[in-house]
Amino acid sequence: MYPATSLFIAIGQLAIAILVMLSYPLQVHPCRNCLDKVFHFSSAIEKPEDDAVEDEHGTGEMTSLKHTVLTFAVVTGGFMIAFFVDNLEMGACFPSW
Repeated sequence: MYPATSLFIAIGQLAIAILVMLSYPLQVHPCRNCLDKVFHFSSAIEKPEDDAVEDEHGTGEMTSLKHTVLTFAVVTGGFMIAFFVDNLEMGACFPSW
C-alpha cells in the first residue's frame, strides 16, 4: 500500500512481517488448547464414573496425534481466511445491509 521508495517504509514493512511471524504461534497455542477442551471425546469415555470430579473438560494431556491435527486445522483455517478474504468489512459480505 505504501510506496517502496523510502528506507523507513521498507524497515516498517520488515518489522510488521517479523511481528506477524512471531506472534502467530502465540495465538495458535491458546486456540489449540481451547479446541482440545471442546473436543474431549476420548477423555469422557475413558473416565470412570465413581472418581472424584477433577476436571470436567478433559484430562489435561493431549495426544501427539490430536495436537498435530488441531494445529494443522488452526493453521490451515487461518491460511484459508487470509487467502480468500480480501475485505474484512461487514458490508462486503452482506451488500444489502
